[in-house]
Amino acid sequence: MGARGNKNEDMPSCLHKAGGDPQTLLKITILLGEAQTSLNEDTQSAYFLLDKAMELLRQENANNHRVLSQPHTLSRWQTRHLNEYIHHHLEIPIRIYNLSALLGLSTSHFCHLFKNTFGITPRVYVARMRLTAARRMMLDTDQPLTNIAHAHGFCDQSHFCRTFRREIGISPQVWRQRRIHDVLPIS
Repeated sequence: MGARGNKNEDMPSCLHKAGGDPQTLLKITILLGEAQTSLNEDTQSAYFLLDKAMELLRQENANNHRVLSQPHTLSRWQTRHLNEYIHHHLEIPIRIYNLSALLGLSTSHFCHLFKNTFGITPRVYVARMRLTAARRMMLDTDQPLTNIAHAHGFCDQSHFCRTFRREIGISPQVWRQRRIHDVLPIS
C-alpha cells in the first residue's frame, strides 16, 4: 500500500475530504486495506483490524466534535477594537454590518461570535453603552434630556426615555433627580 510516493494517495478521497488528522486517516486506511486483504485467509485478524480502524474513527469523530462544540468567541483585540469604535461613534447610528466589516467577518458569523462573547445581541450591547454614557452626562451636566439623547445616538427624547425605562426601570428624569440626591447608585 505504501509503495506510492505520496502517502495521502493511499487514502480514499471520501476520508481525505472528510477532514480530520491526515495521519489518523492514513492509519485507518492502512488498517482497512490490511483487513480487506486478510478477510479471505484469516477472518479473526480481519475483525481485529476492523475493530482498531473503528476505534480510530470513533476517536477522530470525538476530537472533531469537541472542536466543533466549543463556543467560539471574539478575541480580546476584537472586543477592544469594537468597544473603542462604539464608544467613539455613540452619537451616530451603529449598524451591525459596519461592526462585522470592522472585524472582517460576515454579519451572521459576527452576530454568533458576539452573542457567545457578551451573552447579548450587538443591538442591546450598543444601547447599553449609549445608556451608560448618557447617565454619566446626566450626572456631569445639566443638559436637557433632548441634548443628551441626541449626543448618544437616540433619534429623539422619546426613544431615549423608552430605552432608558426598559433597561433601568425608571424614567431618566426620575433617575437623574434621585442620583442628584444620592438615592440611587450609578449602575
